[in-house]
Order: sequence, then C-alpha cells, then structure tokens
Amino acid sequence: MASGAASAEEPHPFYKLVIPLMIAELVAALELTMLYAAMRSLVAEFGGTAQAGWLVTSFMLSSAAGAALFGRLGDLLGRRNILLWVLALSTLGSALSSVTKDLEWLIVGRTMQGFAGAIVPLCFGMIRERVSPDRVSLGIGLISSTVTIASGSGLVLGGIIIDHSDWTMIFKISTGLGVFAYLIVLLFISKDQLSKTSGVLNDLLGGLLFIPAVVSLLLGISHAAKYGLFEAASLAWLAGAAVCLGAWIWRELSVENPLLDVRLLARPEIAWPNIMMVFVALGVYQGGHLMALFGQQPLSTGIGLGLSATMAGFLLLPANILAGVAAPFVSTLIGRYGPRNVARLGCMMMCTSFGLLSVFNGSVAVVLVLLIVQGVGLGITYVTAPTIIVHASPPDRTSEASGMMAVIRSTAMAIGAQTVATLLATGSGHGSGHGGHAFPTEAAYQTAFLYVAGTAFIALLLCQKLPKKLAVSSHA
Repeated sequence: MASGAASAEEPHPFYKLVIPLMIAELVAALELTMLYAAMRSLVAEFGGTAQAGWLVTSFMLSSAAGAALFGRLGDLLGRRNILLWVLALSTLGSALSSVTKDLEWLIVGRTMQGFAGAIVPLCFGMIRERVSPDRVSLGIGLISSTVTIASGSGLVLGGIIIDHSDWTMIFKISTGLGVFAYLIVLLFISKDQLSKTSGVLNDLLGGLLFIPAVVSLLLGISHAAKYGLFEAASLAWLAGAAVCLGAWIWRELSVENPLLDVRLLARPEIAWPNIMMVFVALGVYQGGHLMALFGQQPLSTGIGLGLSATMAGFLLLPANILAGVAAPFVSTLIGRYGPRNVARLGCMMMCTSFGLLSVFNGSVAVVLVLLIVQGVGLGITYVTAPTIIVHASPPDRTSEASGMMAVIRSTAMAIGAQTVATLLATGSGHGSGHGGHAFPTEAAYQTAFLYVAGTAFIALLLCQKLPKKLAVSSHA
C-alpha cells in the first residue's frame, strides 16, 4: 500500500506538489457548477426539468459513491495512480458529453465526470503522505480554497459561456481542463512508492456493497422530494438503501482487512467532525441555492432583491472568493488556537449571519456583507473538519476517511436541499402572477433563514466534542 507518512525530506518542494493538486481539483469544482448556468438551455433542449435534472443527479451520485471507493483504492494502489485514472475517466466523460445531444449518453458522460468527486480525498491523502507534518494543514487549506473559489466562479464562468456559445462548449472546456490537469499531474508529481499489496483487495466485492447503498439512498431522497416520502418508489429506494447499508456494515465488520473500514467512523476524533459537518450541510450548504432564489425574486412580491440571474451569481461571488483567500490562513489559526476554537468561530459566523438575514434582508449591501461573513465562516469549517480527520486517520486510510466524509456530507446536502425547498414551498403562492410563477413569501424566507441559522447553532454546540489540539495517528 502507499507509503503513509511523510519522510524527513519531502520528495519535492511543497508547492510543486500542491499546485498540480490544486489544478486537478479545479476540474472537479468547475464541472459541477458551470453546468448550473446551462440548466435553462438544457431544460428547453430535453423538454423538462426532470430530464435535465438527471445531468446534475448522475454527477452527484457517482461523485458521492466514487469519493470513498477511489479514495480507498488510492490508499491501496497509490494515490497518484488513482488520481490519474480518475482524471482520465472524468475527462473522457467530458469529451463524450461534448459530442452528443442524446440525453442517455449525456447522463453516461456526466456519471463519468462525477468520478472527479474523488479528487479531493486523493489530494488530502497525498498531502498527508508526502509533505512534512507541520505543512499538512496548509496544504489542506490551499486545496479547500481552490474548491471554494472555483465553485463560486463556475456559475459566472458558465454564464459567460452560455451567453456567447451553446451548452456543449461547457463540456469542451471541461475536456481541455481535464487533459491539462492530467498532464500536469503526470509530469510534475513523482510516482507512488508502493509496498506489496497482496491480499489487500480480498474484500473488493464486500466493499462494493457501499455503492448501491449510497446510490439507493440518494435516489430515494431525490424521488421523495418530487413525489413524497410515502410514495411506493420512494419507500422502495430507501428500503433498498437500508438493506445494502446493513449488508455492507455487517460484511466490513466481519473481515480483518475491509476495503472500506466502517470502524473508522466509530473513532471520536473522526466521528464528531463528520457529525458537525452533517448539520452544516443540512443548512449552510443550502445557502447558495437559497440566496440565488432570494436574489432573483421580483421586488413586487414584497421580498427579495430583484436582481438578474447574472447579478445574483455575482452576489455570491465575493463570499466565495474571500472564503477561498482565507482558507490557507486557517491552518495558522488551528495551530495557534486549536481546531475546536477555530471551528467555533466558523460556526458562530454562520449562525449569526443567517440569523441576521432573517431580519435584515432588504438591502443588497447588507445582504452582501452578511453573505461574506457566513462564507468565510463556512470556509473555516470546510478546512477545519478535514484537517482534524486527516490528522486522526491511519496513514494508510487517509483518503478513505476523507472520501467517507464527502459521502456523508453529500447525503446531508441532499436532505437539506429537500428541507429548504419544502420550507419555501410551504409559504409560496402569495407572490404569483409573475409569469405564472408562485414565489415564496416573506415568512417562508424568514423560516428558511432561521432553519439555516439553527443548524449552524447545533454545529456550534457540537464543536465542544472536537479536539483541542490536532492528534496525529500513526497506526492502522
């Protein structure tokens, strides 16, 4: 398996490793968010939101399932090796999507693109493996800043592409970015140093039970969002998820060397950051969708900012950029004040911002300032949680643990998205008459803002369970 600890002398300079990894992560972040700008065109192309929505759903399903699986394979077979495979498959998916207008083939292409969701866990594992311990937190911060800035910029970049070309150009640009990232990783990151791997894949079949469990769960949540929780297909998907999840847990607990070690989640130093991020994902991660809708809502409805789609996108951009710029400095804060106190700061900023948004939301300037505060707070927690997990994970399972965190976060995000949509829909209808659309009321938005603030407050309380100092695990 891949070497787990950084050597006394790093194989190559810190930034010679981190910059290629940042370029690789740029691919994953832009592949998701750029497509959001094309959704109106895709809905018109394929005749409905349900059909076009599968282009997002398929990406997120494969991203969630692939994060832990490819992360673990990177731990076993070399993180650089698997990163190259992930980039190749993702780029092939982009290329396929760029040359077809058949929905089925586009879904196949987007599924392959979604494998890029494993890039972050692989990057975190490679940083833990290859750099000196005192620079691991900085490396995680730089990768996280790339995710944050690229995610915020993707919607604006996608809008520019759509304004000057058609939606296939997004996939063509993604293909070019994928090829570039593949070559950068191939040329500038040294090969993995592997020990013997005999017997480490003896649980491949059992570990793969994890994939249908995750896919069934997310499909069940998605179906319940459209047709109701107690609809037959929703119940069937959720029941299938429970069966597969139970079978996977039983299998992984019964073998000595499991492909995906569920026991990792029982470790307090890994469990509590994940639980904290569940509540952040249930609420604050919905802020982008919530504020995009709020920003575009016509002023004549009595609530909202009345911005165009492009300007609503720019409304969120400063928060993402400043959060990304701040992310590398979080490592310094963690080293000086400890992860518990730093996470508290981030959660307090998110809770306060959305609490104030429930009352002060009539001015673009005020909303912009509050979004920046919550964005920086989210960036702080986004760095702190994986930093704790990476340091606490066994060196030979770092990418696996990071991948599991991505899966847990994705599942919570899916549940949170449905919760926010329900809160907004409950108060819709009083603003109808604008092109036949019903808009959420002031009370509905206030409830949604307070819900997000409440989840951040629960996360703040959970920070008490986080370690005061980083503890480095050196055992499997």
